[in-house]
Amino acid sequence: MLYPQLQARSGNILFSPLKVNVPPTAAPRIIARECRSRLLIAQAKGANIAVIVLDREDREECAGLIATEVGQAASASCHALPVKVVLKDRTFENWLIADLEALRKRPARFQVSKGAVRRVEPGKADRCDGYSILTSCIKGDRYEKVRDSQAICSNMDVTAVARHSRSFRHFLHMLGDPMYATQCRRV
Repeated sequence: MLYPQLQARSGNILFSPLKVNVPPTAAPRIIARECRSRLLIAQAKGANIAVIVLDREDREECAGLIATEVGQAASASCHALPVKVVLKDRTFENWLIADLEALRKRPARFQVSKGAVRRVEPGKADRCDGYSILTSCIKGDRYEKVRDSQAICSNMDVTAVARHSRSFRHFLHMLGDPMYATQCRRV
């Protein structure tokens, strides 16, 4: 659902994600081994670069170091495409809460508290427990990862997400977004 915005910002054509069934905390060589077949598929589809996106989860190691190790292992495992690696800090839910306005646009499902705003804005979405903030905003049934994330993404503005998530800015940087061409620290 975010592809039109991401493509417009980067000027690149993005293919559908190719999912791998490996924990993001697995050893880099394991992640690389699991990505190998997907890299070959992406190359066959005409991709000229691959971006591997992983959750950082609760790992304390430097995200840049983890990304470098996974990228090197993936490149050594398969020479099909240049590989870039992005770690979502901490989970996908951290990117979802980075645009609280997307939640507000679904008032029947979400209620954004002042406390949630204080924990997320400005620029703090990566450093909080995105899952617990998101579940605290749910009205009614419990959080459903697929259904609720689709509802949120259908209303998300990637500019707002970037404003509150450095790891998302890094993702935009890796996709070639000109606003983050030289670096991804700035908002």
